[in-house]
Amino acid sequence: MEELDVRVAKVEERCKSNGHRIDELQDQMAVFTKVATAVEVMAAEQKHQTKAMSEIKADVGKMEGKLDALEAAPGRRWNGVVEKVIAALVGGVVGYFLLRMGM
Repeated sequence: MEELDVRVAKVEERCKSNGHRIDELQDQMAVFTKVATAVEVMAAEQKHQTKAMSEIKADVGKMEGKLDALEAAPGRRWNGVVEKVIAALVGGVVGYFLLRMGM
């Protein structure tokens, strides 16, 4: 009978030990669950940020095109002015020679 009491005591000790281990594992599982949820939220946010970055890049591309057009405008204006000045000079020279020939 004494042997049986010793075995029962050992089983009860092991039961308590296993109960504590199970409690610890439950606590750890709760922490892991929180971490997994946080990672899932972060992944969703990263996906959203990636989409937003793509939209920003597209907008910047459009703005670059508009900026290029604005930067090119003064050059086009200057070319137009130069063409008009050259045309006036050529017209003046031709007019001068025509006037000299006619006299």
